[in-house]
Amino acid sequence: MAKIKKNEKNGKWEVRLSLGFNEEGKRVQRYFSDERKKTVEYWVADQIRAQKEGEFVKVRPKGRVGEVLDDWLEFYIKTTMAKTTYNTYTSFVENAPGWFKRLNIDKVKPQHCLRLLREYLDMGLQPNTVNIRRRVYIGFFSWARRMDYYSGDNPMAAVKKLSEGYKEYKTLTPDELKRYLEATDETMANGYRTAVHSITYTGMRAREATALRWSDIDFDRKQVTIARTAIETKGGYSFEQTKGKKARVVTIPEQLIRFLEKSRLRQKYDMVKFGWRNDEDLVCLGIKGAYVWYSGLRRRQKLTVQAAEIPEITMHELRHTHATLPIKAGVHAKVIQERLGHADAKTTMDTYAHVLHTTQGDTAELFSMLIEDVKKPL
Repeated sequence: MAKIKKNEKNGKWEVRLSLGFNEEGKRVQRYFSDERKKTVEYWVADQIRAQKEGEFVKVRPKGRVGEVLDDWLEFYIKTTMAKTTYNTYTSFVENAPGWFKRLNIDKVKPQHCLRLLREYLDMGLQPNTVNIRRRVYIGFFSWARRMDYYSGDNPMAAVKKLSEGYKEYKTLTPDELKRYLEATDETMANGYRTAVHSITYTGMRAREATALRWSDIDFDRKQVTIARTAIETKGGYSFEQTKGKKARVVTIPEQLIRFLEKSRLRQKYDMVKFGWRNDEDLVCLGIKGAYVWYSGLRRRQKLTVQAAEIPEITMHELRHTHATLPIKAGVHAKVIQERLGHADAKTTMDTYAHVLHTTQGDTAELFSMLIEDVKKPL
């Protein structure tokens, strides 16, 4: 709001109003004064109305990359993307090299972008992770060009995608997985143990497990509805729709049903013992009612791996284990896609191509046996 002041020398009310920038990027300012304050207020209102109706075209002046990145996060990503995406992009923007953020955006060249990607590699990031950031920056520069921050070609798009090579996720064998789950009895409290069992038997993501409510579980039909994911920030936690913005229903075995029933009884016991309430209806809570943070879950995961004496595996690779074992047993990739919540079957096929490849031998032998059976005389 413009500040209207009284000039003590001439007794008039005056105001200097900034109306943004014109098409050349020059600041538009207007000055007005009158003996009556109300007249000045009417003038200010008229100028603001004219600005809103498009009389003054607001063009952002050229800025540094860091400043434009901040605008991109605040005015585009925050308002159009999921909160998880916004938090992820904010994190890597904050950690972008200072020299890159200090560049004038209209001066950024492909060689600057190439240097940026090389620095990410030197930091220890995997090629696939660097390629994800490359793709994000391509989107950022496209947005900045649409917003008239610069003109010309997209500098990041001129840099070729890095070669990722072959990547195979680590998974556990059925025996290793059994030992792992048994070890959670010694290394994890009830809420953490429940989260791990839920991930293992359904393939849900870790933060989908920590967002799970008792009302999401249908014990009679033996199925769970995965509709939310947890958003964790420095300021606390919240919940929103799952990554694909679509709830999915996953069947669960009798073994998990029995485990969840025992977990709920244990949770009620802890509520009485320590005097807390589960107002959010969460399945996974600490013994004193605290939310199960992913960082704490990950620490206990490492202890469990050591106790079970199995190969090191991440929390996310438990999800991959859930997908890999059924595929090896002959379950169709489309079924796995629905359980994992992938947007399409192609994502599932690409992720587990190495598993599908190993099952081709069994398929070839099965086909051969069918042909041989037909050729046998009656």
